[in-house]
Amino acid sequence: MTVRVGRLTSGMTPEDHRLAASTAMAPSGPLTTVGGCLPGGLDLAPVPGSALQATLSAGRLWIQGTSAAAQGGYAVTVDAPALLTFGAGHATNARIDSVVVRVKDPAHDGSTGTPTGEVLVVEGTPSGIPTPPVIPANSERLYDVTVAKVGVGLDWSTGVADRRRYTAAVGGIVPPGSGVAFDGGYNGQYRDANGVLERWNGTAWEPILRLGNSGQLQLGDVRFYRETGPIAATNAIFRTYRQPGENAFSSRVPGETYSRIMIGGDGTINWGGGTSLDTFLHRSAANTLRTSGDLVVRSHKAHYGESGTALVTFTNSTTFTVAVTFATPFASVPRVYTNLDSSHTAANNWWTRAHTITTTGFRLHGFNKGDLWSWSNMPVSWSAFA
Repeated sequence: MTVRVGRLTSGMTPEDHRLAASTAMAPSGPLTTVGGCLPGGLDLAPVPGSALQATLSAGRLWIQGTSAAAQGGYAVTVDAPALLTFGAGHATNARIDSVVVRVKDPAHDGSTGTPTGEVLVVEGTPSGIPTPPVIPANSERLYDVTVAKVGVGLDWSTGVADRRRYTAAVGGIVPPGSGVAFDGGYNGQYRDANGVLERWNGTAWEPILRLGNSGQLQLGDVRFYRETGPIAATNAIFRTYRQPGENAFSSRVPGETYSRIMIGGDGTINWGGGTSLDTFLHRSAANTLRTSGDLVVRSHKAHYGESGTALVTFTNSTTFTVAVTFATPFASVPRVYTNLDSSHTAANNWWTRAHTITTTGFRLHGFNKGDLWSWSNMPVSWSAFA
């Protein structure tokens, strides 16, 4: 066992220095840290007038050593733009080159010469389906650049893939970047996964914001908070913007496939028993609510139906018959009631009734004691109920 202590006056090895510096970085394991760029910088741009050259702007990054666990990490600064030249394209096939920042450390990676850092282009293999090359040890991939066949050069609109990942100090939120497929280093670590704040729970990243049993989230003058028990509350209006037919609110029993209640973007309320949504209530027209099923009030079904007025005209007759069509067909033959307004003289001498009733309409029949009458647009009201 070796206990390495940073900042001793003597006896410190390069590994001791790197391990001491890495204690401030977001960990990925007991002795390793999350490698990546620091936000800002290291942008790749074309060189005007050159088909195969680019510049990498200045920036900083942290490169975790990949040769040994106790190797530590390297704080790297590219202090000026770096000019990069890509090799000419293949005669027939494209290839993918990678732009990397590399630390050459002979003590760990088998390289020769003086330990140093460099920006370089790692050339890939031409292929009908090219893949990025394997990058050297102790390096960080920044970009994958597709080099088309000879004479074409670089396509900056589609051929440059940003592979920069980002890192942060321990306790900080790791910024988003190309590399999001990494495990957290400790329970409670947070990262920004392309706009989603995720927390490492020891085995997986979970998009959960934890505020404690009495915590509250405040957005301006709007508060979301725990009222009591498992009850969430807000002091403001909760509003959703959804299209007709889209789910705006729903509630279901755990383990069931379908919601027991769902409110759509158009205000339609759907109900079901957990296996399907089988009835709904919606606004079918102005001032009109309609349901697809039965409505039971205190154990009795609420009758549903429609009513109207037939205007009757005839000359010198003791009877009349008028066909009435329902605005909406009934599911079964309804009961129909007819009536003459008592304010009309005819009400004392005529009787009306419905006959030949079907689901789509009926015939309105009227008769009197045997006297001849003439009517002109006489209103006879009717009501039909299922």
